[in-house]
Amino acid sequence: MSFKQNRKLQEANPSFDADRLFELASRFSPTVAWRQDQHSEHEGWLVEVQSSFRLFGGASALLSKFWQEFEEFSDQLQLGNWPTATGAWWLSKGAPANTEADFLDMLNLQEADLLRLPVHVLDCGLSLQHTWQQCGFSCLGNLWQLPRAGFLKRFGQAVLAELDSGLGVQNKQAPLTVVHSPDPVFNQSIELPFHSNRTELLEHHAAGLLKALCKWLEANKKGTRELKLTFLQSRREWSNNQQVLQLRSGQATRCEKTWQRLLHHQLGRMKFKDDIHSLQLLCAYTETLADQNHTLLPDPVQNHADWDNTCDLLRARLGEQTVLFAASENDPRPECSIVLQSAPVGRQATPADKKPPGLSFSGHTPEPAKTGLQASTPRPLWLLPEPRKLQGAAPGWQSSNAWHLLSGPERVEFGWWDGQPCKRDYYCARNSQQSLVWLYQDLLEDSGAWFLHGYFA
Repeated sequence: MSFKQNRKLQEANPSFDADRLFELASRFSPTVAWRQDQHSEHEGWLVEVQSSFRLFGGASALLSKFWQEFEEFSDQLQLGNWPTATGAWWLSKGAPANTEADFLDMLNLQEADLLRLPVHVLDCGLSLQHTWQQCGFSCLGNLWQLPRAGFLKRFGQAVLAELDSGLGVQNKQAPLTVVHSPDPVFNQSIELPFHSNRTELLEHHAAGLLKALCKWLEANKKGTRELKLTFLQSRREWSNNQQVLQLRSGQATRCEKTWQRLLHHQLGRMKFKDDIHSLQLLCAYTETLADQNHTLLPDPVQNHADWDNTCDLLRARLGEQTVLFAASENDPRPECSIVLQSAPVGRQATPADKKPPGLSFSGHTPEPAKTGLQASTPRPLWLLPEPRKLQGAAPGWQSSNAWHLLSGPERVEFGWWDGQPCKRDYYCARNSQQSLVWLYQDLLEDSGAWFLHGYFA
């Protein structure tokens, strides 16, 4: 199937949006190609829809739906459909459909109808067209009936290859149809009609950029977790004349309302030194979104999405560091085994996101091929900021002092290469208040001192 616009009509109507046409066409097929004649004013899109007939209930239903979607461009476009891409392109140039009925009737066209098209539908130079006119060749059928050897000798391989391509004859020299793929990065700017730092005005124009972004993501069947919105200030002589707003989501999404809600809350906390003259929205990373299957019973995946949306909203209102997620690190030292990051646990955070709550270390590369520590004896989540040294008698298994050992030891010996070595024996114990605690004996000290490191809640 083909739909195109004459370049002269496009110049007369500058509102014509080729990207909008691609967005509509991509709803019917993943195979959309741009075609442009080399020797005439025709350009447009080719859409392979035969593989989508079943999804739309048949060829007639799909073409009818296609016509309705493109009704807003009905006075600008020339549409045609045929089993081959080149044949559809010829029809859109030589005998385009004027009504929906004409468009559907093209399903019943025969090869003879295609051969009756005028020769000017071929993508060739004016000199060749003039030669055919002098020879009395007025339609494609006249050219198709000529001997192939003589045709090739007099008119060239390119014209013969186009004829073969339109009529379904294999020809190695036929032009290839390259599937159109949008840019992998969304980067769009908008200049404000007048300079201002009013929050409601900036939000209004930024919402327009978000709408364009979500359409771009939908056309690519993708979502994103992070956007960069840049506000360019009027005074260009300043060394730093721009302010950047990072919009982050806990899950990949292309929902326009989600991004607008995050924008509303974060923009309200920004202060601008000067008026803003333009906005720029950048989406550098995308993820392919899985198709959603609706279920009769409550879906746990949807519950997880609601939780992510709640965390996103809290971060947008209160700041990035107000909502942090715990994740494990490949380090047996308890104070280094848990990190807090701004991204959810399901997504691997960048090193800049990780902020160890206790002792930090450098120079250690986690073991590859492992995503977390292997199971060991129970460990508490409630660790003291700094281990507290115990005074008095050492804890024992059967003793009358305040500390009664229950299980252990668990030997942790690690970090001798990074300048922060540890060699400890950890025990689960019970104190005088009957609380379950975590103790260790430091074996690097000659005295073998004991420390309280955490509580089991």
